[in-house]
Amino acid sequence: MITLPNLVQDFNIRHLTGSVLVGTMKFTLDQFDAFFTAQNPAPTRLAAQLVEFRAGYDRLNAAYALTRESLLTGNISDLDKEGDSLYQAYKDTSEAAQRMTFLPARKDAADRMSLVIKKYKINTKENMVSEWSKMQQLCEEVNGSAQLTADIATLGLTEVMTRLTAIADQLRDLLTQRANELPSHKAMQQAREAIYLEYRALIDQLNAHALVDENVNRYGTLIQTLNRNIEYVRIHAMTGGGATGGSDEEGGQNGGQQNGGQQTSDNGQQSGGQQGGGTTPDPGTGGGGETPVNTDHGTGGGGGGEDPNDPNNSED
Repeated sequence: MITLPNLVQDFNIRHLTGSVLVGTMKFTLDQFDAFFTAQNPAPTRLAAQLVEFRAGYDRLNAAYALTRESLLTGNISDLDKEGDSLYQAYKDTSEAAQRMTFLPARKDAADRMSLVIKKYKINTKENMVSEWSKMQQLCEEVNGSAQLTADIATLGLTEVMTRLTAIADQLRDLLTQRANELPSHKAMQQAREAIYLEYRALIDQLNAHALVDENVNRYGTLIQTLNRNIEYVRIHAMTGGGATGGSDEEGGQNGGQQNGGQQTSDNGQQSGGQQGGGTTPDPGTGGGGETPVNTDHGTGGGGGGEDPNDPNNSED
């Protein structure tokens, strides 16, 4: 009976978040480097593909270092919500005061304020950049007019306008910073797309050599190590859609089709199929069982979450 070698399992790495992708690719590279030495060199074509994969990893790691998410996106979201709430209170108060005909001073102040509100036609559901550009102009007009400043005081909205002005200024700066980061996010997406193909080509080369080598166990240690790590990542750091595998070329047809190439959160606790042998490692064990850790910029790991940036998200 012919004994067939174990092969590296199909593994749709498109479903990994940025940090886990970088960590997993670093782990893969380290295992190849540890297995193929001067005394045990890789076959020519496999060695050439390993060089390509290493270059792809270096590009991915460098791009990820530039796109690690800071608190920027969270700050923008929080300020936007607070500002929308304050603007709605400012608008509602002005509209209510227009009906106070028994308080002429308040009604007159509200009438003038209503003209300003209608002038800018701010919609809190519109594009954030457009909304806060108009909000800043409104604040500048109100704060620059002695009459409108007095009207704001009459309506009891001085503190609201002060805070709204501060939020508009902060969001202007934060939105500008985020716009300046877009090129680095594009570079990350390009690096991700490249590493998907380079990883697939590297694993295909390894599997092909394992199938034709007279010694069916020649690559067994490397393959088992990679498979153990794949199982670990599938259980601890993949979305449910990607947990069942599927090749990169298939785009996850065998279980991850819905998520495509998106970077998603990683709280899924599903295990992949045992296609190529190897047991699921315990966290922190040696060899192929350890959580993928990137010793450069990627953190990898069982949690699977980003260091909170991939727009592409994003991504990535």
